[in-house]
Amino acid sequence: MKKKYNLILLCFLILFSCKKDGLEGPNLNDLYGELNFENALAIVGDSASFSQNEDVYFTAKFSKIVDWKITITGLNSMSEKVITGKSSLIDKNNSLWRGEVTSLPFFQEEDCSVLLTFRNHEDSVSTSLNITGTKNYGNGNELLVSDFENGFNPNFTNFFQTTCLKKIETGGAGQGGKYLRQEGTCDWDWLIGYVDYPSANWYQQGVLNADPENIYFNIMIHGDSTLSPTNEANSLFKIEFYEDENQDQYYDPNSEDRLDYEFDINWNGWRMVSVRYSDLIMATDPSGGGVNGNSIREPNKIIKIRTLLLANPESGFAKADVDYIIWSEESPILEQ
Repeated sequence: MKKKYNLILLCFLILFSCKKDGLEGPNLNDLYGELNFENALAIVGDSASFSQNEDVYFTAKFSKIVDWKITITGLNSMSEKVITGKSSLIDKNNSLWRGEVTSLPFFQEEDCSVLLTFRNHEDSVSTSLNITGTKNYGNGNELLVSDFENGFNPNFTNFFQTTCLKKIETGGAGQGGKYLRQEGTCDWDWLIGYVDYPSANWYQQGVLNADPENIYFNIMIHGDSTLSPTNEANSLFKIEFYEDENQDQYYDPNSEDRLDYEFDINWNGWRMVSVRYSDLIMATDPSGGGVNGNSIREPNKIIKIRTLLLANPESGFAKADVDYIIWSEESPILEQ
């Protein structure tokens, strides 16, 4: 009997003397514990000039690991930046902000609301910050066609149907304070209107990168597909790029290339559309022939860009406002 007792005692000693290197599975406090702030939410750089390469980050410490979200909203622009994480600590490593957006439009020089929320917890904390200088997008090799801040350049030739609208609007822009409003209904033609942007009249002058793999065209477009009578996307947008291959300051459709990019406006609000020049479609002769130019994509020889708003005349209203037309190198403008 004594031997049996000693054997049982030995088993208990062995069992309780074994130590695990770490916990297995989630911490019970993280699952079921209350959420408390050990350090309150704070902002480092609550008045930032992103144009001067300043930045902002947030700090806070919690009693448990939790899914958190910081939402920054521009009070004038209604721009939004969302930062998310899962941790018990918010610091520079997981909350650094350099002025970029999660969803357009771009931020302005403005006051912003800051809201910290948590998944599966009703707790929230709000504060504010001020932007004194907006972020400069790009790597320094951009070429701005127009942002309409100085109005509509009279050298940008255009045509819009008599029942349609082309107008510079102030407020609600994708970037800055102004944008080009384009909308209307035309029951006899697909064309709502077009605008020509001659390269000689772009806001910034310069020669584009000659490598079609390394140059991107970017344009902000505001859609409102809900205005279609069928509640479907009714707006078709087309961009045409005209090359002056012999550099005589004239585009000859019989001997020079035109490249196209076409897409539906099937979204609401502002969106940045970016396309690499090498991905553009080479236009062919409408009479049934082939390409009339040298079939070489040469962005450095562009003499004009044309944007066209189109819609099926049987389906009614079309809308595609335009802002911030810009070339970038190496990647789309929002990725820089």
